[in-house]
Amino acid sequence: MSVVLELPRLAIIGAGFSGLTLARELDGHADVTVFEKSSRVGGRIATCDGEGFQFDYGAQFMTARARAFKGYLKPLITAGHVNEWHPRTTTLGDDRKSYGRDWYEPHYIAVPSMNMLCQLVASGLNIMVNTEVQLLKRISAGWLLRDSNNTYHGPFEWVVCAIPAPQAAGLLPTSFVSYEKVAHTIMLSCYSLLLGFSRAPKIPWEAAVVKNSPIGWLAWQSSRPGRDNRAGLLLHSTNNWAEQHRNASPTCVQQTLWCELERLMAKTMPEPEYSRLHLWRYANIEISEEVSSDNEDCFIDHQLRLGVCGDWLMGGRVESAYLSGLALAKELKQWL
Repeated sequence: MSVVLELPRLAIIGAGFSGLTLARELDGHADVTVFEKSSRVGGRIATCDGEGFQFDYGAQFMTARARAFKGYLKPLITAGHVNEWHPRTTTLGDDRKSYGRDWYEPHYIAVPSMNMLCQLVASGLNIMVNTEVQLLKRISAGWLLRDSNNTYHGPFEWVVCAIPAPQAAGLLPTSFVSYEKVAHTIMLSCYSLLLGFSRAPKIPWEAAVVKNSPIGWLAWQSSRPGRDNRAGLLLHSTNNWAEQHRNASPTCVQQTLWCELERLMAKTMPEPEYSRLHLWRYANIEISEEVSSDNEDCFIDHQLRLGVCGDWLMGGRVESAYLSGLALAKELKQWL
């Protein structure tokens, strides 16, 4: 008579790219459930549509420096799910006149939207959206997860927090082996302003890095492969400016960013027919000498059977999210 072995149950909190990568890598090694508080997967790899305009309003592109991530992207590029982005780029707001700038490495985007990258990874996984985990409770059988509706899930033998550091610190017990490192990680905000126009002004660039300004980044969405030609402009504030104005009213933030855009463009911008403001509360990490010297790609506590992964551990890039989830998967496969 054959014996069917039950796979160990593992919960992943957060369906961003790091959590999804971990879930995909552990498929077949564990019975994985992913919990996501929002209605979609992807975290800051986000795309939205508004009145016919499409915006990738979170992560703008991917670079690939590690061999593992290059290998991951290769079949996606072959299949047409990922393309290289070649916008005309410039720098604005410097003391000098605006000047063109060349990227020294390929920049990739997912097609037809950035969020498609995460949808592909998520396909077939057990994901519970609209489920915000608020408490971890340890019992003899493992870990119970309580959500915002006071519903308990579990027990699970392992739990992984694949969410921003401040949120992970709010769930993890203080006895977690790397709790102090998680709790002391400072994350910074970013505003995204989405603007749709009936026509775009005639300008010699499609993406711009902005200096000495509340604005840090500008990109015309129509320049991105696989998008339509509607004139949508994505604006990202700098992290420091967003932190200083995080509690300001959305109307005030939007007006300030619009006035700054008009200044940079010498008042050549037409009135937008669509606008939307979004605050990314945990968009990037504050880099310190301590953070940059740690070089840890994930955290794991074998005694408590808890883990942590996320892009913030390795610098906040899309590639960082993948590598962190991959590293934790490698660690967990030895224990499951």
